[in-house]
Amino acid sequence: MSEIEEKTSRWKKIRAKSKDEYQLVIRDVKSYQEVSTYNLTPLNIYVAVSAAVFLIAVAVFFLIAYTPLRQYVPGYGDIVQRREMNEMESLIEEMSDELDAQALYIKNLTHNIYGEVTTSRELEESTTTSDSVSTEPVPLSESEIRLRKEMSLERVGDASRAGGPASGIPSPGSNEVPLAQIFFVTPVNGEISAGYKPSEDHFGVDILAPQNTPIKAVRDGIVFISEFTSSNGNVIGVQHDNNLVTFYKHNSQLLKKVGDKVKAGEAVAIIGNTGRLSSGPHLHFELWHEGAVVDPTEYLRF
Repeated sequence: MSEIEEKTSRWKKIRAKSKDEYQLVIRDVKSYQEVSTYNLTPLNIYVAVSAAVFLIAVAVFFLIAYTPLRQYVPGYGDIVQRREMNEMESLIEEMSDELDAQALYIKNLTHNIYGEVTTSRELEESTTTSDSVSTEPVPLSESEIRLRKEMSLERVGDASRAGGPASGIPSPGSNEVPLAQIFFVTPVNGEISAGYKPSEDHFGVDILAPQNTPIKAVRDGIVFISEFTSSNGNVIGVQHDNNLVTFYKHNSQLLKKVGDKVKAGEAVAIIGNTGRLSSGPHLHFELWHEGAVVDPTEYLRF
């Protein structure tokens, strides 16, 4: 018998056996009575087992694909974590860029307040991300530092006359309220001992008040100067909305520091007699609007 005939004969035997019928009888254990009877063939059993395996595979696939169980599949969780880490890295990078921009703005604002000049080289170094070693600045003498601090208060008004971001004071907005319509809180009540005389370089008013009287902020704002100078003593400056800036000088104590937010009527300093230009407990109060000094008595009652 040839090999082909042998294979054909074997295949016929397998087909014949697959059609052999078997009977599955289910009996009651106690009474031995037939409960049910099933006629089975090897082909039927194979088809039934294959269908069951297929249905189980489909159920497992949907269970993993559409439920949180997919995170426990080896390899899948790593992909999800990697994607989340990439998103977090992008967010951190954006926040870092914003912080760098704010730091540059604060640096330029500080230069403007203290009358320092920002050179093109400094500007280039502030915007670069290279790792080159920066040169150490030449230390200033104590007298020069004191002089710059004293000049800073006078320079704020002059520098802000040009307007715009370079002055450190926001330019007027379209919704700016006229100065005459703005409500001010009186910083301190008392007698005016020296009036507003810009021709004599007296850019504010002096209000007499008892020692240790609290001084109030005239409007909501942010403190941008809080320091001691030999001429004006303890000085605090507040930036308000509508391009308003106020100064409170000769204080015995400063209650706020640079960057603090203050509310109208909140105490920012204590009446004192500090500074070379002071001759008794009083408040020297200045009001600046859009970079120009104005007479406070036209808008406040002391």
